[in-house]
Amino acid sequence: MCNDFFRKSECQEFCDSRKTIVVKDSGNKQEYRVTNNNGKEICKIKVDGCLIKEGERCDYLILACEDKSAFFVELKGHDLKKAIGQIDSSLTNLITEIKEFKIYARIVLNRNPTPDINSSVEIKLKNRLKKHNGKDSGDLIKYKSKVLEESM
Repeated sequence: MCNDFFRKSECQEFCDSRKTIVVKDSGNKQEYRVTNNNGKEICKIKVDGCLIKEGERCDYLILACEDKSAFFVELKGHDLKKAIGQIDSSLTNLITEIKEFKIYARIVLNRNPTPDINSSVEIKLKNRLKKHNGKDSGDLIKYKSKVLEESM
């Protein structure tokens, strides 16, 4: 289950078992969408300007409480490296609160990213997530243009 740090936070938008969770910034086309077919408790927490007020930070944190999975979400124009940096920085700030969770990065860009497979920031974050999550932890970092959808 999600801990009280998130459940009682003023930055928590909801903690419930709704079927569809949408992360979207007003005025932007990017959207992260989660389908919650099993009615699990999911929390949506605003990170940017709320949970973390200074420094680099991502937009949202989605917690699948029963699965102990944390998804750092960044909605970004086109700068994939900057988005990865924002997620990495947010993770550093919040790691003590989610140390029991498996951690994932989700980035939605407004145009197709040109992946730089040798990007040191992406490799560094992927290695950090692998070390934290252990083996067989799925897609550690996912990015897509416009809409990124997945099921929990």
